[in-house]
Amino acid sequence: METQGPGEGALAGAFARLDAAWGVSLADVRRRPGPPTVLFSGGVDSGLLAWELRGEQGATLATIGLEGSNDLRAAAESVRSLPTPWQPVVVRPRDLEGIRADAAAAFPGMRENLALGLAALLRFAPSGTLVCGQGADELFLGYAHFRGLPPSEAGDRADTDLAKLRVVDWPATEALAARWGRVVSAPFLHPEFVRAARAIPLDDRLPRDRPKELWRAWARHRGVPPALAGRPKRALQYGSGIDRWLRSITTH
Repeated sequence: METQGPGEGALAGAFARLDAAWGVSLADVRRRPGPPTVLFSGGVDSGLLAWELRGEQGATLATIGLEGSNDLRAAAESVRSLPTPWQPVVVRPRDLEGIRADAAAAFPGMRENLALGLAALLRFAPSGTLVCGQGADELFLGYAHFRGLPPSEAGDRADTDLAKLRVVDWPATEALAARWGRVVSAPFLHPEFVRAARAIPLDDRLPRDRPKELWRAWARHRGVPPALAGRPKRALQYGSGIDRWLRSITTH
């Protein structure tokens, strides 16, 4: 049986709050040095960023992955609906070997596949302020571990995930970026946007027939082409091919 999401009135109110906060968050991105480089996987989170920043002077979309990776294929399809120049960045195994120690030191306790994926984005993306989609899955319950949880458990898990991201993982990301002479921005983590998102009742943000349905609806409301707003999520470490590569070198 199909579960019900928020009614039209509640949806309009939630979207109005998100719109207002989003304007503040984007203004912060535009104050950063250099043109924005959106770390673009072809999914809805980075697709929304690409759509909103498509008119910025010098804006670029960049996708990082091993040759033949899902993210490179998905991004090549998704950019057809976007006017912004796109730069695929194919990393080689030796490139990843060169930053494994840096990734492990920067993100202690994080799974190596994810830590290495984050480090690869920061190290190999083109120049410019790197704009990434961190925060959307924590705020709109996009991770697989939210599926099937009762509301109270989902809410607690979302709070824990968001706190870890804001207090531990995001500061570590900024520090590693700075070490490599990069500036990184996460518009979904702007305090105004976090407050607006968390003001939406948890029941309206729960996974239903498809993860992040309210988030996807807001992306369509913002003008993101439906094909891009509806793309399925694939985690960085898997979409980039990094998890597959790590498993290949640890089993031989």
